[in-house]
Amino acid sequence: MEKLKVAVIFGGYSSEYLVSLKSAHNVITHLDKEKYDIIPIGITKDGDWYRYYGDIDKVITNEWQNDSDCSKVILLPDRSAKGILEIKDGEHKFTKVDVLFPVIHGRTGEDGCLQGLFELTGLPYVGCGVIASAIGMDKDIAHRTVSTIGVKTTKYIVADGKEKVEDIMKRAEELTYPLFIKPACAGSSIGVSEVVNKEEFEAAVEEAAKYGSKIKIEEKVVGSEVGCSIMGTGDNLVIGEVDEIVLEYGFLNTHLQANPEKGSVNSSIRMPAAYPEEFREKIKETAVAIYKVMECKGLARVDMFVTKDNEIYLNEVNTMPGFTTYSRFPLMMEGKGIQIEEVLDFMINDAITR
Repeated sequence: MEKLKVAVIFGGYSSEYLVSLKSAHNVITHLDKEKYDIIPIGITKDGDWYRYYGDIDKVITNEWQNDSDCSKVILLPDRSAKGILEIKDGEHKFTKVDVLFPVIHGRTGEDGCLQGLFELTGLPYVGCGVIASAIGMDKDIAHRTVSTIGVKTTKYIVADGKEKVEDIMKRAEELTYPLFIKPACAGSSIGVSEVVNKEEFEAAVEEAAKYGSKIKIEEKVVGSEVGCSIMGTGDNLVIGEVDEIVLEYGFLNTHLQANPEKGSVNSSIRMPAAYPEEFREKIKETAVAIYKVMECKGLARVDMFVTKDNEIYLNEVNTMPGFTTYSRFPLMMEGKGIQIEEVLDFMINDAITR
């Protein structure tokens, strides 16, 4: 049987570029080489697209951008083409592609932009479509969407990074400290600050504005953070084990730490979460309801807060969650006995069948 040609797309010009490299390396390493012909496609921080032929370990170290190992590549939007065009030394080469697997986190990769290009090609692709990706990337729109089905959300305001800080601070007077100030359209805790008083407000707004003009300023939910990994489309869903973030101090920022592969300096993961099975099922039901109202497909990780009164609040929805060796999505699936190789097979099959 002919192998499926899977184009694994990584990198991207977002603040989560390096996380994408780690995720893609783990995905490529665990894809079954007996089933798939893997076509690595890297997007540089400047937005240049290349097919990569070199040592896959150079992806994780960000040493992959070597002229001898790369060919300029164009994903053809022509629906009759179904493939990529490589350009090197004045010569052109067409390569057929069966499935697109975007392992890109953050803006321009996880926010619907890339998914819109995929729709033009007519090729099946892993993960959520344009609508869910766009909603999931914007934490303001995501919260407004899920509130329509009665899911609780944190109290917050949104601000434009170009606003005067004193004007933003005045509008934020309706909120109670401590606050989280973050870019509304970013992930991996990049640009996020926990603010306990007005003296810290301005610096936090300036930091968030580095990663996007839309800023979300929200009250801290006192309780624990839990997550639920989901994959599939419609009613054909597979739900991972519920996990729980155990914090010693601060907030979850594993991707920003020096050696996250060796463990976080301020947090650990408890799985299953330290709640009775009946309540863990309620967490899963809430996550599935959020997944469906946002029209997610393929996969997503739904992050929530649980208060001391066992009220469930939405934190955020990651429509292309991390696939690094320490990422929560594959670990939650492993908690249900589903290994990463099976996860990748399921998602590729889901992309093709839908």
